[in-house]
Amino acid sequence: MLRDRLYSTLIFLSVRFMKHLIPLIFICLLPFQDVLAQQDIGSGLDFLNIGPSSRLLSISEATTAAQTGPSAIYTNPSLLAWEERSSLDANYTLWISEVDNQFAAINFVQDRYAYAFGVYSSRADGFEARDRPGPSAGNFSINYLSVSGALAYHFGPISAGITGQFLREEVFQFRANGFAANLGVSAKFLNNRIITGLSVNNIGNMESLDEVSTTLPTTLNIGLSADVIEFTTPGENDLPVLVTLLADWSKPIEDNPTSDFIGADGDESFFSIAMSADVGDLIFIQSGYRFGPTERPLSFGAGIFVEPIRINYAVVPFSTGFGTVHSIGLEYYF
Repeated sequence: MLRDRLYSTLIFLSVRFMKHLIPLIFICLLPFQDVLAQQDIGSGLDFLNIGPSSRLLSISEATTAAQTGPSAIYTNPSLLAWEERSSLDANYTLWISEVDNQFAAINFVQDRYAYAFGVYSSRADGFEARDRPGPSAGNFSINYLSVSGALAYHFGPISAGITGQFLREEVFQFRANGFAANLGVSAKFLNNRIITGLSVNNIGNMESLDEVSTTLPTTLNIGLSADVIEFTTPGENDLPVLVTLLADWSKPIEDNPTSDFIGADGDESFFSIAMSADVGDLIFIQSGYRFGPTERPLSFGAGIFVEPIRINYAVVPFSTGFGTVHSIGLEYYF
């Protein structure tokens, strides 16, 4: 009898305790709701899977076999050696949720060699720090940084390249460093009308951020670029037009369940297809489509070249209404 009364009393007290505990947990988590929503912009160092330049974004990152100047540091470093001229590339991308991505790189081409250096950063501000209900304890930012160097060499129709990266991430008061490498090969065929490429990107490790280290978004990429149509416009100008088809297949090697800004199986692959039109080496028009678990399937871009400067612009709308990405870049050839 006494045991039954004690048992009933414990149940009553437990129910009373849970009735007060659950609302308390809800109140404590409520201030973080906006922060968590803002942070759903990809996982950690997933910014390394975002094309750092306007030219890359405009073709839905079908870039493993595409000559895109110094930005090849982050896609397939072997392509750096195929460039005909040295160049400097600077880009600014306004990502969704007011995330700022900035990229600058320089590629020096000398005979069969090319060596390049780049800086790629991503920053989001305005996160409120809270450790209890009530006013925030202040604002903090989230920063990611990659400082890179690359070397490429081509021999006959084949080129090989390697990129080394120093990585740093800063979240609230936590800091972590790491290192990564990109490896790539490419080959040209049919009088340089076809380029094939293979790369493995972001091989490396990060230090622990607080207690857990961020997993690098390591990917295997296979790409093709083919000049499919070439003609001359009628009339007095006689402008040559070259249409290039690009295709890329990308497979995550490390599981990344929130890659490309959508929850999905971490090992799902992407397939990108794009088309680029070069009108007289003066005007460039690009568009691409990305298949797979992504919220940004479409992309568009354009460029204009006035010796020795090329200006590029890309727009990437998100399909779920998160907003539209705008990117602008400038290349200087020397």
